[in-house]
Amino acid sequence: MPIRAPYAHPMATASSGWSGGDPEAFTALTLVRASLALRRVFVATLAPHELTPQQFNVLLHLVQEPGRSQADLAREVMATPQSVGELLRAMEEEGMVERTPPAGRGLPSAVYATATGRALLDDVTPSVLAAFAPEALGLDPTAYDRLNLDLHSILSALET
Repeated sequence: MPIRAPYAHPMATASSGWSGGDPEAFTALTLVRASLALRRVFVATLAPHELTPQQFNVLLHLVQEPGRSQADLAREVMATPQSVGELLRAMEEEGMVERTPPAGRGLPSAVYATATGRALLDDVTPSVLAAFAPEALGLDPTAYDRLNLDLHSILSALET
């Protein structure tokens, strides 16, 4: 009985690989991979403080600009207002944030970091800065600053 070769899908036999070229040269894929790796580091860095990256992001924005609305926070953290609402409810229960009643009918509530939220952010900040320092990411300070500028340019281009 002759030996049969295993079934090969017609697309799997193309000798040139991906039609888009070298995947290692595809910047968007590299950004996605880097994002996933950075998220893992972020989660691990914040975990001992029982804080998530989303909570860190909200606290950071509220400390920078107290009294933000839920809609403003949603835009800043790139989430839906509904998911930010759920996040804020949980953060309120944990004493990290507080919302003030609207200043008038049809106006949004203002959100503030509490003293507990501010203390938590201050406590975790040295660990976050160390985890994402230029040398921790394999970059020199100039390349690190350039990368930040380039990433902000990408965000601006994609947000329009």
